[in-house]
Amino acid sequence: MKILLADSDRDFLQSYQKLLTMDGHEVTTAFDGAQAVSLLGTEAFGFAVLEEHLPRIENEQLLQFLEKDRIPSIVLTDSSVTVKRLLNPVLPHAYLAFPFLPDDLTGMIEAVAEKTHATESLFRCSVEVDVARFCFSGTPTRLTNDEIDLFDALQEPLKAAGKRTRILIQALNEKLRRIGSGTRVLYEIEKGYRLVNENA
Repeated sequence: MKILLADSDRDFLQSYQKLLTMDGHEVTTAFDGAQAVSLLGTEAFGFAVLEEHLPRIENEQLLQFLEKDRIPSIVLTDSSVTVKRLLNPVLPHAYLAFPFLPDDLTGMIEAVAEKTHATESLFRCSVEVDVARFCFSGTPTRLTNDEIDLFDALQEPLKAAGKRTRILIQALNEKLRRIGSGTRVLYEIEKGYRLVNENA
């Protein structure tokens, strides 16, 4: 797969270019947003891995370029992924927070790429997720890789949830509210978190 790797840290670029190349990918690097946009205009990429705050371009603008060409993306961030961030209408396919191990990045690339080639949707509690498009079917409401994984896992009650999972649940509930589904992730004592259709 041809990957655009964009980061202002040149040591990171060099190290991860080697790692991803050893993993069988063709990797082109960019050290700022302007260079990344220029490359997107001249080369056909199958994936993009981006530093969150690349110089010389707003992150949302770069993600819009990628979305227009349907290029899956992972954003590397040095801050926590918040509910507010997950509710942004312009989203990458996944966030990966520093510090992470090389296997975390390669694993995330594989997970996102696999979903983009999915041929079936997910149905849970009268709600459909278009996995390949990373959204609720028939809506522009975007979902990240982690939100889709959680939505899938909620086929069974989730007994416990750490801080990161609770943030994903809050974001999912707000997105479910926005699409008017009537479905929510609720917590019930002794049952845990589960999807419930409040209209049923």
